[in-house]
Amino acid sequence: MNDKYIQPFIDAGQSVISQVTGLNTTLGEIYTKEVPYNSDSVVVLIGLTGQIYGSVIISLTKSLGCKIASIMMMGMPVNELDEIAKSAISELCNMMLGNTAANLYKNNITVDITPPTVFTGSNMQVTPSKAITTCIPFILDDGEIINIDVSYKEK
Repeated sequence: MNDKYIQPFIDAGQSVISQVTGLNTTLGEIYTKEVPYNSDSVVVLIGLTGQIYGSVIISLTKSLGCKIASIMMMGMPVNELDEIAKSAISELCNMMLGNTAANLYKNNITVDITPPTVFTGSNMQVTPSKAITTCIPFILDDGEIINIDVSYKEK
């Protein structure tokens, strides 16, 4: 795990989650995941290209996804992850990775991100490419967790 690459994800995740949702986060213990691994019921995949390349997977539970979508839709009740709710979650993740790219650029590391893709289901197994996967867990006040799994290689 290279701190110059991981710290921008941490900073962006904490900042965007707090600003957009008003939810407080605590950084959990960062660790390396063995692949393949099982994921939560909502997974957002965003690709990385540039000086580092790979993928970022943001995962959370369906209940947390509904809660975040509700907050982002000005308190409108969200009981199911319909297309508009998925769009809200997708946009939150896009903002996190956009901020990460800006943070990396401040350190002279240029990356581009791909548009987010949202997957929902159960018993999802994730197998990133042959890169090491670093998990950055953000723990919310209610104990729910948003995991940012970063799998990258340097060019």
